[in-house]
Amino acid sequence: MFKFKNTIPFIFAITFIILIIIFPDISKQAVSRGILISANVIIPSLFPFTVCILIILKSNFILSNHFLGKITYFLFGHNIKMFFVFVLSLIGGYPTGAKLINELYEQKEINKKTANIMLTYCVNAGPAFIISVVSLNFSVKSIGYVLFFTHISSSVLMALLCSKFLKKENYFYNYNKINNKAFFDNLISSVADASKSMLQICGFIIIFTVINAYLDLFFNSVPIIRYASYLTEVTSAIGKTNNVYLVSFLLGFSGFCIWCQIIAISNNRKINLLKFVFARILHGSISFIFTKIVFRFLNIKIATFSNEIFIKSDVIYSNISVTISLVVLMSVFLIFIYTKNSCGKILKDVI
Repeated sequence: MFKFKNTIPFIFAITFIILIIIFPDISKQAVSRGILISANVIIPSLFPFTVCILIILKSNFILSNHFLGKITYFLFGHNIKMFFVFVLSLIGGYPTGAKLINELYEQKEINKKTANIMLTYCVNAGPAFIISVVSLNFSVKSIGYVLFFTHISSSVLMALLCSKFLKKENYFYNYNKINNKAFFDNLISSVADASKSMLQICGFIIIFTVINAYLDLFFNSVPIIRYASYLTEVTSAIGKTNNVYLVSFLLGFSGFCIWCQIIAISNNRKINLLKFVFARILHGSISFIFTKIVFRFLNIKIATFSNEIFIKSDVIYSNISVTISLVVLMSVFLIFIYTKNSCGKILKDVI
């Protein structure tokens, strides 16, 4: 007898297979678009950044500043490493915070409860995405700066609200021993971990791009379902509207695609899905309110709604950047395959 929770994925998979067979061109075009988005937007901005941050995090160099640690503990309930992860989540893009939180958890620097609390406010869009891509929806580029300010302000407010819960779980001097691994060992493990994350992220972007393509095909004339599709993948959703308040909410909400990436990255611990969803709605709602306040205070005039797509195609379809990014993607894939059977010692692995 089928259980209800197993029946839904089965029905979804069968329906998806039928759609791919009947409308193969839709799937092909959507997959190509998803690959281009991954190659032009995700990999160039996120992969090198993630590698560098993992190297820094694994080195434990940041543990030396105890004065800053006292301040971060007082404000956010963070030790130095936790605060470092929080700051990087504000500038690194959506999956960065989840990846670094999982890194702390695997290193036994934080417990499961602390990781889940931090995950409520460490899911943020990066400045490169908001200022360079989202702002193209509007005639005034400074709108991107306003959206980024309200987005990170919402996250900081949520971090402050969660501080009392973190203080019950963590103590300022609760540090693990310093990591004594050589630089090259840290480099290898950081590149391998970042490569695995990139493959997961790009995979979810491609599959959700295909899902959105079929939703647009069948339900573009049905307002409720068409607007519900805004919640699936944030990049596609933001390209469909220039409602600045809706965009502000969507940046905090992040979308189902980002949620799946975070759950996949955090596979070593079970996320409280109900609390996570509530946090995403709360983040989006606070961003919405902050954006309203800032726009009223600055007296900025802008059209609030349109169905036109404003994102320029050259942002996604530049031939040079596509070529470079695809080479990087292939390198990432080869590194990931190589490290699957690595013994962890660079000299033995090379020989």
